[in-house]
Order: sequence, then structure tokens, then C-alpha cells
Amino acid sequence: MLASMTGFGRAIFDAPFGRLIAEIQSVNRKYLEIFVSLPKEFGRFEHDIRTCVGEKISRGQVSVRIHVIPSEYATLAQLPNPQALKELKRGWEKIARSLGYDSKTIDLPFLMLYSPIQQKVNLAEDQDLEAVVKCLEEALEGLIKMKIKEGKALSVDVKRRLAAMKKNLKAIESLAPEASERMKKNLVDKMKELQASPELDDRILRETLLFADRVDITEEITRLESHFSQFYEMFEGKERTIGRKMDFLIQEMGREINTIGSKSFDAKISHLVIEMKSELEKVREQIQNIE
Repeated sequence: MLASMTGFGRAIFDAPFGRLIAEIQSVNRKYLEIFVSLPKEFGRFEHDIRTCVGEKISRGQVSVRIHVIPSEYATLAQLPNPQALKELKRGWEKIARSLGYDSKTIDLPFLMLYSPIQQKVNLAEDQDLEAVVKCLEEALEGLIKMKIKEGKALSVDVKRRLAAMKKNLKAIESLAPEASERMKKNLVDKMKELQASPELDDRILRETLLFADRVDITEEITRLESHFSQFYEMFEGKERTIGRKMDFLIQEMGREINTIGSKSFDAKISHLVIEMKSELEKVREQIQNIE
């Protein structure tokens, strides 16, 4: 159920007032941002459209565009009443004659310019909201299908990188005892060098404590393995909006990897840590696009 924040959906719906075209596009953002573009006659439906989108999408920048191609009936309904225009024409001609002007100057452009009869510009009625919502929901369905498809591709890439990191962690775990023995040998050699020093006890204690702190990476390895397991559980779960949780886990994994690198002076382990950091950064980039 992993879903990307990137996608596009489009739907066409034939309503009594005309043809509706809904287009929805989403890109990645930390929070949900909804931008709506509507014909002016549908402006009062904006709140309902935002609510509909918010029920299906939790993160990302979502742009919604609604277009309307009026039906023949709707187009004709916007025209002024011919009988009313005839009455107005007679009235204006009478006024023109009384003022000494030619009544022929009262033509259609004059009537449309100075007529108190206004064209009907508001096509949208309360019952039209149902058609708008149906068209919007169909476009949302297409958007979500694309988001899930993109999410599957992201999950394949992320799982591959996690597998590489787990392999490197196993290698570090196998190298840790050997690295510990080498560090211990170096410590013993230093202790022998200090045998003639009057400050022998304090310096040995400091070296021993430093050794114990730097060499033991068991806890970091255990926690990192736990983070890997949690990641895979998210992939197998039914929850779709897991991007923020994954981002939090990535931060925790980065801390453990950095600690392992700082505690170990073994060249092989350091090389593996660098590889893990590289893979983790690529995973972090991919997670930024997960809803």
C-alpha cells in the first residue's frame, strides 16, 4: 500500500449543464497543500472540493483544476429573453424619437450595452455539486492508482538498498570481534610502554575506559537490526501514509551508523560504514516522495 506523493488523475463527466473535466496533479511536500482552480460559476464549491481531496490525500501539494464545457441548453439559457428585448427596443425607440434621434440607432449592440437585462452567468445550482464531486472522485481514483504504482517502484528500490545495508551490517558484526582484539593488543602494547611511568594507574584506567567505549558496538548493531525490521513491517502493513514514520526511522538509523563509525578504527569497518551511509542517503531521498 506504499504510495508516492507524485501522480496525476483526469476524469470527464457529462452533466445536464455540460461536460465536466477534472484534472488533479500532486507533487511531494511535507504537509498537505491544496490549490483549486474553478470556473467562477463553481467558486462556491471550493470548500467541498477541498474537503473531498483532504479525505483521500494526506500529504503533498495537490493542484485541482475543473473545466466546464456548457451544454447547448446551458448556453441558450444564458441568453436574454427575446420578448423582453423587443419591449426594450420599442421603449428606447420612443425615447430616441422624442429627443429627435433616428430610432434606427437602437440596434442589438446598443440594447446589450445599455439594457438592464443581464446575462445569466451562474450556471451552478446546489444539485450540480453532486456531478462535480462524482467527476472529482473519479479523477482522485486515477491519481491514487498512479501514486500506488509509483509507490511500488519506490518500495522495490528502497528494499534493495536496505538489503545492501543489512549485508554490510552483517559484515561489520563479523568483523567487530577481530577489530576488538586488535584494539586490545594495541592497548596492551601501550600499557607495557607505560610500566615505568609514575602515573601508570591513571593512564591505564583512561585507556581502558576509552577502549571499552569505542570497541563495543553491540548495542548499535542490535538497534540498527531492529530499525530494519520495523522498516520491513511498514512495507507489509496496510497503512498508506507512512512517509513521516519512515523519515523518523531513517534519522535513527543514521545516528546508529554514525556511532558505529566513530567507535571503530578498523579500516574495513570504516569502509562498510561509508557504504551504508551512501545507501542510507539514497533511501532518504526516496522516502521524501512517499506519502
